[in-house]
Amino acid sequence: MLIFASSSIFGELKGKLLILLWLVLSSMRMAGEVSPRFFRNYSAADGLADNSAQVVLSTKTGRIVIATMGQINFYDGQRFIFIDPTDENTFPLSNYHGNYHLYFDRFHHIWLKNKQSVTCVDLVTERFVQSVESEFQKFGVEQKVIDLFVDHDGIVWLMTSEGLINVKSRQSVKVRKDLNLQDMDIYKDEFLLLFFENGLVEMVDLKSGQVVHESTAYGEADRDRFRKTSVLLPDGDGFYQIRNGKGGGVLNRFDVVKRTWHEVMRTPYRLNNMALHDSLLYIPSDYGFWTFNMASGEKIHYETLKLQGGRLLQTDINVMAFDRQGGLWLGTENRGLMYSQPYQSPFNVIGWDHPRAATLAKMMDPLEVDASFKGRTVNCLLKDSRKWTWVGTAQGLQLYRKSTDVLPQIISKRDGLLNNVIHSIVEDKMHNIWVATSYGISCVQVDGERVSYVNSYNSYDNIPNEIFVKGRAMCMPDGEVVMQTLDHLVTFYPERMMTLKESYPFEIYPKLIRILVNGNEIRTGQEYDGRVILEKAISRTAEIDLDYSQNSASLVFSALNFFRPQQTCYRVRIKGLIDDWKVYTTYNSGGLVDSRGLLHLPLMALPPGTYTIELQTSMVPDRWETKPYEWVVRINEPWWRTTGVFLLFSLVLLVLLGVNLYFWFRNVDLRARQHNGERTIIKRIYGIARRCSEHPEIVLEPLYEEVTGQDRHAQEELDPKFVAVMEKILPFVNSQNQDKLSMRILSEEAGLDTAEFYQLISDNIFKNHRPLFMDIMQKRAEQMLKDSSKSIGEIAEACGFISANYFIASFFRTHRMTPSQYREML
Repeated sequence: MLIFASSSIFGELKGKLLILLWLVLSSMRMAGEVSPRFFRNYSAADGLADNSAQVVLSTKTGRIVIATMGQINFYDGQRFIFIDPTDENTFPLSNYHGNYHLYFDRFHHIWLKNKQSVTCVDLVTERFVQSVESEFQKFGVEQKVIDLFVDHDGIVWLMTSEGLINVKSRQSVKVRKDLNLQDMDIYKDEFLLLFFENGLVEMVDLKSGQVVHESTAYGEADRDRFRKTSVLLPDGDGFYQIRNGKGGGVLNRFDVVKRTWHEVMRTPYRLNNMALHDSLLYIPSDYGFWTFNMASGEKIHYETLKLQGGRLLQTDINVMAFDRQGGLWLGTENRGLMYSQPYQSPFNVIGWDHPRAATLAKMMDPLEVDASFKGRTVNCLLKDSRKWTWVGTAQGLQLYRKSTDVLPQIISKRDGLLNNVIHSIVEDKMHNIWVATSYGISCVQVDGERVSYVNSYNSYDNIPNEIFVKGRAMCMPDGEVVMQTLDHLVTFYPERMMTLKESYPFEIYPKLIRILVNGNEIRTGQEYDGRVILEKAISRTAEIDLDYSQNSASLVFSALNFFRPQQTCYRVRIKGLIDDWKVYTTYNSGGLVDSRGLLHLPLMALPPGTYTIELQTSMVPDRWETKPYEWVVRINEPWWRTTGVFLLFSLVLLVLLGVNLYFWFRNVDLRARQHNGERTIIKRIYGIARRCSEHPEIVLEPLYEEVTGQDRHAQEELDPKFVAVMEKILPFVNSQNQDKLSMRILSEEAGLDTAEFYQLISDNIFKNHRPLFMDIMQKRAEQMLKDSSKSIGEIAEACGFISANYFIASFFRTHRMTPSQYREML
């Protein structure tokens, strides 16, 4: 007996030790790993309405929608635009007790539920609807709505005291009233699944309306523990459901075919949402996020995020979502929005404390540091497998295909390099050429006998923001490329890089995100010159009608390329204006494509007519596989040039000329006309002064001639004397009341005779004043370069230039030097 008892005790202790060991190992796994992804942070400093990102979703067109504390934010690659509801936009939902839940429906609505309330956004106008109740009435539902759901087909279901109503089919399903319905969805248009607060699911046959199955996800002990909130995600023949409560969170799966529940995991803290991507279920939580491999069942907890720059961050995560490119977006409670590229960075950064660092550095020691070519000292030199000679200089990369070549092919920033100072050159196993610069790494891809494309990488791709060391680059026997920066070694395998392949597993499409007319940004529903230009949201606008006086516009397009915005390429033609296709990239467009991958398309001084813009986007400049998107811009004829009005006007004019011939020549009438003419001129002068004030109301954009290189319209030039006189009187005009100004007062201020002043102003006031604006703004920029420490971008914005690139180009044309060079000369 004693022996048996001792064996029993030993066995029991052994079992407990095994259980304890398993718990320790489990807790170590649950403690969390560091995510292999790098994340970029967006916050209220970047334009987000609030740093609490509750819901994140990607629309079908690729824009990112973020729900913050009540606001709806839209991100288009350039900026965050948010709309804020008022109390009258909010409708009470007495049966909803959960947190933020956002739905898209097929009726062009966004529904945002939060703690017994709901708001609705009309996606046609991207505005909160004034009355949610009126939207219910449009659905034909007059009963009081106490909750709202949207199934995965985008159909709205409204909960009323009479049951759950499908707003499309008008079918009504009775729902038990003793339990709170927290979620619902449909399965193959055959069954309606109702998920209640106690873990119960009911399957309702949609044809008969009868309950055909009911079961609970867990036992009686857990029903009160996880009854607070519910999140649902359909997956094939089942539904994943997260439930939270005072006992933490639990993730279960309900198999519709087998009609069984399976517990995936539970945690002592909240599990907040779900996202499915590449057979992995991503589960954000109060402590980082989990992944669940649906094939293998493996669960990994990532409690720590890696930010760009190497900093580690531990934070709660409210939601996770994937965009159309496969990029991952995280919404946090207090730290805003996080973005991770769809592919892990191919670049591995090694510090000098890494075991490989000393070995790799020693292997590069024999490399020649001081190089010379044709009797001159250069930064670096490479003769590749083609017997081509590549020379790295401070002005770009030079290519000599033959030793007898006198002039090389020069590859510079215009071709795609991030920086013109080349520090090292190496050839990879695929015979592409890699160069390290003072800012980033560039790959020169060669196709046959020509350089086909330059692909560049910087800090967004996990490359240290450091200068590379001269001559220190090599290709290892296994194909690994090593380059040395000041404080690190960068290693990578070019053959594994997705960004070097001929095509990507995703396509990008252009999106119109901004319209400026005569320098004014056009907004939905607002009047400009007495008429509304945008009736719909700009994202849903394909036709733009403008008056003849609104014939100078700038359209801004985004490809929603969050992955590599600087690699966005545009192909555009404008029927009726530019009949040939033109390709623009960040590097060759003269500022039309900025560093964020946005295309600024100027349409200047358009004559009346219809212009069709055809636009394609691609990640490669010579591959255009998507169908062109089209936008139509109409410049309407002035009313007095239409045929009917012209005939009527001619008839009326003849009558008036006959009746009023005598009065036409009277001196009183002439004096009155002279006065009116003077007031018109003064009004124009005052308008010019206001536009050139301390906060300019002008936007200086590239002219048609600057964009196309064609002289399409010969414009009358301003008299230089007029420009000088205007610059002299404009400060005085800005300090005066318009009604108290006269030509005599202004002529005295200008130091001219009244008649001479009147003639000079009359000859020039109705011409194109762009040269005047450009002269004034450039002089203002010169002064700011002298007197302030503002950046070039800030000065460009303060002086009305549409972009820093265009300011630099305009300044260079005038002064034959860049603003930075000008500032250095002072």
